[in-house]
Order: sequence, then C-alpha cells, then structure tokens
Amino acid sequence: MNVFKSLPRLLSFYFGAKGYGKNIPELKRLRAAGDIEGEKELIRKGQKEFIEWTAPRLGLTFEVTGEENIPAEGTYMVYSNHQSFADVFALIWLFKDRRQMGYVAKEEWRKYKVLYNAIEYTRSIFLKRGDSREAVKSLKEVTELLNQGFAMVIFPEGTRSQRHEMGEFKAGAFKFAEKGKVPILPITLDGGYKLFEEKKTWQPAHVKITVHPLVHIEQMSKHEQKEAALQIEQTIRSALD
Repeated sequence: MNVFKSLPRLLSFYFGAKGYGKNIPELKRLRAAGDIEGEKELIRKGQKEFIEWTAPRLGLTFEVTGEENIPAEGTYMVYSNHQSFADVFALIWLFKDRRQMGYVAKEEWRKYKVLYNAIEYTRSIFLKRGDSREAVKSLKEVTELLNQGFAMVIFPEGTRSQRHEMGEFKAGAFKFAEKGKVPILPITLDGGYKLFEEKKTWQPAHVKITVHPLVHIEQMSKHEQKEAALQIEQTIRSALD
C-alpha cells in the first residue's frame, strides 16, 4: 500500500478507537473533574504517540534550530508561518516531550469527523473567519485556555501558503496573545509543502524548524505591541530568506 495515497485511511485509523480516540473517555472525565494538569499530560502523551506513529508512515523528518529558546515552563502562544498540512505535525513533534499543544483551527475542519475529535480533545478551538461575533467568542475561549495554562498555536497567515514563501499576517491574530497576556514564541517552518502541496501528491518531506527568542508582549504598551507584531512577522520571515 502506498501510504502517501492513503492519508485519510491512516488518520481514520489513528484517530479511531485504537489510536488517539482511546484517550477520549478519560479526557472527558478529566475535563469534567477539573483535573487540568492530568488533562494536559494525557493530551501530550496522546500527541507524542500520534506523531511517533504517523511521521515515519508519511516520510516526515524534522530538523530543529534554536531549541534552547523554548521556555522550560510557563504559558505562551506559538506564532508560526503556515506552508502546509505538515506544519501541525512538525509542531506536535517539536513539543511532544514538553507539553500539550492546542491549535486555533479554522471552522471548516469541524465537518471532517476524522479530525473533529483530534481538534476538540487537544484543547484546540475552532475559529469562524469573517464572523465578528464568533471571533469574539473564540478570543474568549483562547484566553480562558491560556489562563488555565494550556499552550496554543496560531498561524497568523490564516491559511496555507502552499509554498516556500510566506504570506502576510492577519493583524487580528495578535489579539489572542495580547488578550491572554502571554508571551509569543515565534517559529519558522520550512519544507512541509513538499509533503503534498508542491506536487498535489503525497511524498516524503523534511521540515526545518527554527525557534526564535520569546517575545514578552504581555509586558508592553499597546503601541509597543503593534511594533512587536510587525517585528515578529519579520523575524519569522527572515528564516526563510
């Protein structure tokens, strides 16, 4: 079987009852009991199992620069460029031995049953783009999760660039970290577009991950935060040049 032509089958298996899905009853119990630390650790373990099972089958390999910039503790948000489907895999791999990672995911993913549980039960949230009322709701949800110590990822471009080059960041994306009053960890991802987007067929890919120094925007004034947002975008872009 050519695994690169059977990603939906691979994900269906993994997120089913024998894969990540086996954790869902316990995750529900931990959430209901308010055991946040237990929930974080089970999510991390599930994500670690997921990426260690999935990456070899997709032919995904990773290379990290700047690993020393990852905080050993504390809550923060990861802001990263978004080339491809592989980006989520790369970030799960990067943090698999460190912590749970939740994602700000587009609302459209909700309709894919194979992915819904993976998003819902990793403390990720769905963002309905173009709807200001829903955007405020999502902002509140992310803020609550950050206050509970869950780590979150957002892709400020809002969609995959599907190539080496990076698109423009959406200004509103920075409201999540600003409202949550947490620092930002900028990360550059490069090479993931070769997994599928480059030739529209599944093939092995090597993803270069560059971790930049933490930016403490929670300690800045509104004006300084606006300047920092521009600098963060430039920093992430610079690792692609």
